Amino acid sequence: MTGIELLILIIPAALAVLLLAVLSLEHLLLLTLFLTPLSLQLSYITGSTGVDLSVPTEPVLALVLLITLFRLIVTGGFPRELLRHPMTVLIGIYLLWTLFTAVTSTMPAVSFKTLAYRLWFTAGFYLVMASLAYSERFRSSYILAFSSGLAVAVIYFIVRVQGAGLLNQQFAHSACYPFYKDHTSFGASIAFLLPPLAVMLAGKGGTGRKAMLTFIVLLFTAGFILSYSRAAWVSLIAATVAGLVLWIRMPFRMLAFSALLLTVAVTLSANLIWQRMDSTTEDSSADLEQHLRSSANISTDQSNLERINRWECALRMFTEKPHLGWGPGTYQFQYAPFQKASERTAISTDFGDAGNAHSEYLGALSETGWPGALIFMSITLTAVITGIRCWYREKRGPSGYFILALVTGLLTYVVHAVMNSFLDTDKIAALWWGFIALITATDLVQKRDQKDPPIPGS
Repeated sequence: MTGIELLILIIPAALAVLLLAVLSLEHLLLLTLFLTPLSLQLSYITGSTGVDLSVPTEPVLALVLLITLFRLIVTGGFPRELLRHPMTVLIGIYLLWTLFTAVTSTMPAVSFKTLAYRLWFTAGFYLVMASLAYSERFRSSYILAFSSGLAVAVIYFIVRVQGAGLLNQQFAHSACYPFYKDHTSFGASIAFLLPPLAVMLAGKGGTGRKAMLTFIVLLFTAGFILSYSRAAWVSLIAATVAGLVLWIRMPFRMLAFSALLLTVAVTLSANLIWQRMDSTTEDSSADLEQHLRSSANISTDQSNLERINRWECALRMFTEKPHLGWGPGTYQFQYAPFQKASERTAISTDFGDAGNAHSEYLGALSETGWPGALIFMSITLTAVITGIRCWYREKRGPSGYFILALVTGLLTYVVHAVMNSFLDTDKIAALWWGFIALITATDLVQKRDQKDPPIPGS
């Protein structure tokens, strides 16, 4: 596509977006959510390898960022309690630390680009979203808007997979392209949404709404299975178990103690678990049971071995620059010299063109030092605890179960983030920051309406 042809398409679209931003920021965000799963990389559209953006999502979010800054500086158009909420404060610290480490970065241009999209992701998908999510209607609209767009991508994926053979695992890895770069982020998106969609399906609603939700849930289930994403399966299973435990509503202190006990047990058993994984020889397969078992294979599975290679590189990078890291977004360009010959795999590369640290936590550690990793983990823990407190306050019923589903959906990525890193992409950022926004807004509404009653066992 030539520059003139692209300009002809962009000008009317930009004018329409500006008009919608003036008339209704809510509808602009819902439209953005619908389009996010269908967004394309600018490099794919133009064939250029220069500056890349996710179109139309990121240009629209850049506009939303400008609107957000205007409201913050000029009109003060956000609820004061939202700006003072611990989650908002932590996200502010996260952005300030990203700015500071961008200044000290080994690759400032890369780091400031990373800062830019973190700013518009958090402005649009968290701050503006949370200010709108005081309404229960908007929370449901958020889920439906993103799910509707993702449903189009899932249909495209299934049609392509069916053409190549439903059991063609290798083809399934890239069948969601160009909407999703690979099957892992595709599976992660579906895992995020299945819990709230299931709760919405089980709740009240007319025949048309029920039929639509049934179709989406069945479609997503098929897409999830055919994606062959082991990390998505592991994360959904772990989050579902956690959701069932939360459903019991054991006393809060007992829940916290149980979580601490589980953490200690896993830590103490780490060597035994590692030895067991090292002896596993199941390879990735179209057989679902064997495919899931292969996720523990760290002796012959190339994907798992490469993931460990990336983790080891991240730790070595952290050792060299523990306090400030190498700079936001720099891991993929800097990790190559930290690879050991004994840890390299058939899919290892030295050219910075094959992904990142394969872990949100280790990626933050290597790029922004221990303070950056600590801030990110604090955001994660605060979001989960806030969601759990909201669930404990709410009565059992559609609203309460929806909150529990949001926490469960968020937990899918808390687990997935151990194995992959997608938060710097619009498709996962929209869900991660969006779910946190919905939980934060729910927390504020509950405190306003119920004056924060005590939680059992707290």
